[in-house]
Amino acid sequence: MVVALVAFLVASAVLFVWPSSDRLRPAGAIVSLNGQDENVRLALAESLAKRGYAPVLLISRGAGWASCPDLPRIKVVCFIPHPSRTVGEVDFAARYARKHGITSLIFVAGHAQTTRARLLAHRCFSGQSMVVASAIPWSQMPYQVLYEWGAMLKATLVDRGCS
Repeated sequence: MVVALVAFLVASAVLFVWPSSDRLRPAGAIVSLNGQDENVRLALAESLAKRGYAPVLLISRGAGWASCPDLPRIKVVCFIPHPSRTVGEVDFAARYARKHGITSLIFVAGHAQTTRARLLAHRCFSGQSMVVASAIPWSQMPYQVLYEWGAMLKATLVDRGCS
């Protein structure tokens, strides 16, 4: 029992608490994934776009968002994914990239969502993908880790395709 608990804690730490981070390079588009910490994700995605990492910003929006931000010299596309989960967001981004000849994407994910976003990006997008994690308060980490275990199982066992 102790070994199983230690294995669970180590796996949680590696996959969700301190996930690996990709070294960013310029890309064709930045994708801001929707989630609980949406304002932090969007701020990071906008910052990357303003710093010249990509000329296009794709923003996943839930049902309650009124408008897309207007950023100078950056094409902003807001979308509602179908299904309304990370797999739908990544699928939209991959289809958009194919349609517009984009060969590289930067995904801005929730901190604990980084590993799952990377898995789905590699599964759904044939080009180069990079995933960057947005910050979350440490107080949210226990909930996020538990949520991500369920979401990772779903992505592995149920959402085996891209949408």
